[in-house]
Order: sequence, then structure tokens, then C-alpha cells
Amino acid sequence: MAEVKMTRVLRMWQVDAFTDVPYRGNPCAVFFDGGDLSGAQMQQIAQEMNLSETVFLCPPTTADADYRARIFTPRSELPFAGHPTISAAFCVWSSMRDAGFGPLPTLLRQECGAGIVPVEIATQNGTPVFTMTQMKPAFRTFDMSREDVAAMLGCDAGDLLDPALDAASTGIWWMFARCRSPEVVAALSPDMTAISALSQETGITGLAAWCVGATQDGVDVKLRGFAPAEGVPEDPVTGSANGCLAALIARDGVLGAAPVSYVAEQGVEMGRAGRIFVSCDAAEAAPRVGGHVVRVMTGDLAI
Repeated sequence: MAEVKMTRVLRMWQVDAFTDVPYRGNPCAVFFDGGDLSGAQMQQIAQEMNLSETVFLCPPTTADADYRARIFTPRSELPFAGHPTISAAFCVWSSMRDAGFGPLPTLLRQECGAGIVPVEIATQNGTPVFTMTQMKPAFRTFDMSREDVAAMLGCDAGDLLDPALDAASTGIWWMFARCRSPEVVAALSPDMTAISALSQETGITGLAAWCVGATQDGVDVKLRGFAPAEGVPEDPVTGSANGCLAALIARDGVLGAAPVSYVAEQGVEMGRAGRIFVSCDAAEAAPRVGGHVVRVMTGDLAI
């Protein structure tokens, strides 16, 4: 077999987002110095990494941003995504810390396809927390029966609350089905083919099932997110979906009158339990979504 010539090496970190425990939360590969890669190269690398998202750090195209993040699923580039955003901010901030720069910033401005996303860095019990402010929400309604939605999720129609299907975007669109209990959410057995078909028909990333109440102590909301059309049957912890859900919760008064602030869990059924800190001042306000990030791997990729 002929030896493959290495033309360049890309530095990368793999991190787990929305957790301070290694091998929990949502893994993300973040590549430094990706500015001269083509979109096709980035997509190929994301497919090789085979994570829900892979991020490439690039120089910004505007003076309003500190860096640019290009975000890829195994199948396509996204204009925005949540756990890659705090993962990218963690890598930028931590690389500055490791290099001895100071004082370290308490705000990073990330450029992505959806616009400029500010990420604040604060300390909680001695550990940094990265909190993004997503875009102001947009909403969309669906005329689908509870029976049809239940069939997609693998549950009984009586396990769902109205509206049967809702949708919101804070930079990327998600559909939502509200369940009666954490036990219902945990037991879902979704039809990935049906969810993928609906995602492709509507142009919406995926379907999230959620409820008030959770598995872990100190958590208020439980969520599971399915995005098979993007090559991600179930996403461990989804920052974009949690931001969209915060806007819906604020709009509908599910946790009382806005402003709302709560902790959500996701990834429990996958063995990757994560915690998301969420707040939203009003239905029309940009939600804030944050969490911890932990580095689990460093390496070089030959291209």
C-alpha cells in the first residue's frame, strides 16, 4: 500500500459540553486554524469525526467578532448550534489561559452563519461557566394530531400535552412535543425514519421531546433531541433546542410568568447526562443558555 503523504497537521481539542465531568454531556471536536480549509474539507473532517457537531475556528470577517466558528454535522453545515458555541468559546478562552495571556476576557463574540453570538464567561464554584445569548426567537405552528406525533415518538397519544407539535428558532429551528412526565420522555422509542422525513419536509433540524420535571436532583426540565436528518439520531445535549424551548416556556408561562430561569437535563438515557443553565426574560427576548465544558482530548489531524 502506498504511503499517504501528510501535507498539513491541524491541531484539535475534543471537549464535553454542558458538564464538568469527563465523558458526560455532549462531545465536540474543535479545530484551530481552520481558516484556509474549504467547506468540502471541513465537511469531510466532520464526517470522519462522526460527532453531532465539529467546529472549525477561523478569523472573523467583521471587527464586531473575536473569531469565526464554522459548525458541521456529519451531513451539513449549520448556521448556529449551541454546544459547539460554548465548546468553541471554551477552547479560545482556555488556549489564551494556557498561553499565559491576561487578564482573560469575560466576553467573547463569536461570528457564525446566524450572526454574532456573545458568550459570557463567569466562575461558579471555581469553575468557568460559558453562557451564550442566542438570537431573538421566531415561532411556527403545526397542524398535526397528537396521534401522529405520538406515533413518531413511540408513545401513546395520552402521553402528550397540547399543542401536539410546536416549533421555534433562536438561530436554528427545532420542533417540540411536550410530554406528561419524565418517565414518558425516558421511555420514548422514536421512529427515526418518520422524524427524518418530517425534518426534510419542513426544513427543521429535528424534534425534541420535553417535560416539566426531571431525573436528577435540582433539575426543572427534561429534554431529549432527535435529529436523524442530520445524521444524529439522538443528540446528547442540545444547546440550540434548549434555547428554543426557553422561549416557548417564557411565551406560554409554563414555569410561571417571565422572566424564567431554570436548569434542564439531557443525555441521561444515553449515559451522557448533562446540565444546562437557562434563562429568558420574555417570549420575544433572546434566551441565555450556559454550562460547563471539560477538555478530554488533544491531538493533530493529518490532511
